[in-house]
This record gives sequence, C-alpha cells and structure tokens, in this order.
Amino acid sequence: MEEHEAQGADLQTENPVSSVRQSVRFLLHLAVVYGSVNICCPWLAGTIYSIVMPALGVARTGSSFQFLFSHLFAFSFITALVSGFVNAKYRHTVALFVWTIPALILAYKFATFPASVLESRFTAALHHYVSGTFSVPEFHDYHELFAYVAPNLDARRGLDQFRFTAPVYAGIGYSLGAWISKQGLLTKLFSFEKAEE
Repeated sequence: MEEHEAQGADLQTENPVSSVRQSVRFLLHLAVVYGSVNICCPWLAGTIYSIVMPALGVARTGSSFQFLFSHLFAFSFITALVSGFVNAKYRHTVALFVWTIPALILAYKFATFPASVLESRFTAALHHYVSGTFSVPEFHDYHELFAYVAPNLDARRGLDQFRFTAPVYAGIGYSLGAWISKQGLLTKLFSFEKAEE
C-alpha cells in the first residue's frame, strides 16, 4: 500500500514537469509553423516568380503578390510539410496537433466575419478566407502601394488569407510531415537496401 502511494506521489511530481515540457515543445513547433508561413512561403514564392519562371521561359501574369496569394496553399503546405519531416529526429507527439491553434483562430474569424443581411455569413467568410482568385497590381514605391494596392479588396483578402488561412494549411502540412516521420515512412520509402536473393 505504501509503495503504491509512493509511486502515485512520484507520478504527480513528474506530470507538471512533463506537461510544461510538452507545452514548450508545442509552442516551439507552433513557432516553426508560423515561421514557415511568414518566412519560407514568401521566399519560395518570390524565388519561383523572380528566378525560376524567367529561367524556364514561363510567362508571368500578374504581380508577385498575386502569384503568392493565388498559390498560398501550395507554398504554405509544402514548406511546412518539409519542416515537419525534420521532426523525425525528435519524434515529438505534440507536433501532430499544431494545426489546432491556427484552425481555432480561423474558426473564430469565420464566426465573427461581418456579413450583410442579404448574404450568408459562412459563404462570405468562405470566399474571403479560402477563395483563390486575386487581382493585385504590382507596385514599385509607397505612392503606388497606397494608391493602387491599399484600396484593393483582393489585396486585403489575400493578406487575411496569408495571416489566418495559410497557418492552417501549414499546420496540417507540418502535422502530416511529423506523422510521416514519426511512423518512419520516409526511411521505408527512401531506403535502398538490396533485396536478399
């Protein structure tokens, strides 16, 4: 009886340390998700738009921001998926749940989206936060930014998608990458062992 009480006391003292450690890990993984959206995603889009497309002779239509906003899912998901693969070294289980915070924030934005009496709040929010058709002009100085881009509703919608929707895409990609690495699927897929004869 005394042994069980002693073990129970040991477990109670270990849980707060473990939960604090898990919370710190969760926040670090969440920071990686937001970092991949805010840093890697624009860098990748800019590199493809400015270097890869001209090198391949692909015609560029629209501005660099229009290109980023129109391909936001691909850029945010892929960069976070690759970041999630790095989790193979750490195998933190909390990395599987980093999509929850961005999803809760997006759900709040959906619920509080201002809509007119004649339109559905959900339909208006869905168009604002998920629709992918943009028309954003290129700008080269602050005068053009405030004259052409600031009043543009597509630019505002694209920025909202960048701030609130892209982290959801990235969180799902990061969690998927962490799950794949936790299961060891990358090593199974890319191991080149000779078959035994």
